[in-house]
Amino acid sequence: MLKDFINYDFNENTEKLILDLDDTLIEVGNTFLNGYLDIKLSKEFAYFDSKSDLYFDLNTLKNIKSYILSNDYLTNRIIKLKLNELSDKNDRYYDLFKALVAGYTISVLDVDYRYIDHLLDLDNGILLNIDSNKNYYKMVYDWSKHKYKEVFELHVTKDNTYTTKIKLKDIDKIFEGKSSTKYLSYMEASKEAYIYLENNKLLLKMKDVVGEADLQNCVNQLQDLYQKGFINEPIYKITLKGSSGGVDTWRCRVIVDGYKESFSFDDTSKKSGKRNAAYSMLKYILEQE
Repeated sequence: MLKDFINYDFNENTEKLILDLDDTLIEVGNTFLNGYLDIKLSKEFAYFDSKSDLYFDLNTLKNIKSYILSNDYLTNRIIKLKLNELSDKNDRYYDLFKALVAGYTISVLDVDYRYIDHLLDLDNGILLNIDSNKNYYKMVYDWSKHKYKEVFELHVTKDNTYTTKIKLKDIDKIFEGKSSTKYLSYMEASKEAYIYLENNKLLLKMKDVVGEADLQNCVNQLQDLYQKGFINEPIYKITLKGSSGGVDTWRCRVIVDGYKESFSFDDTSKKSGKRNAAYSMLKYILEQE
């Protein structure tokens, strides 16, 4: 059954153990993934590359690893691989992923780490979750996804160094990056592509990403702009303004670093106050664009 989904033919006994969520397999898979990500991240980001304009400290690498090993991420990978169709244990899909990895690693003489990377979608899992305002890969990735609903073409080769080439749809130009590590070469090529989009006024505007300000969805819209690198993180401050007749009134203020104005709203509901303050902030930001 598994072969139909992941292009690897397990023997009948191993496949049964995987789908039954064998505890030993889960433990082995968890140990393997932890060790593999430590090695992978250290190899790719062990030092500062001045050309990349990025610095990866230990906390950055720890956060990336935690994200990829999170239950939500591993559950999403099971669903993306459509393996959820083989299991009714939807509250333990992350354990199914660990068992799957363990089943593979103990079934082969030499582990093909490219196959592990494929199961994890590791390149995107790492590159799209580097928390940096200079994450050019994520910015160009988001541009392509929003504009064309598809990912740009990317090709990487290795000689003495890694060379990455990016081709954006409808743009007659190849963007190239070179580095001693694969991911930093991705970043270099992405940086060239981003600069080209910026210089030719092709970057998407904030309204292209979130649309008009929507009172019911404005908190998420602001967060989306932050996650996509348009603005700094919105900071909400909620304080008790006073009480009358046993009813508390709350003042919610939202601040976004880089903008002169901040906005407050008083309400007996914290949630409503936050939403209305966010709505005013979002309208103001979109008007400044």
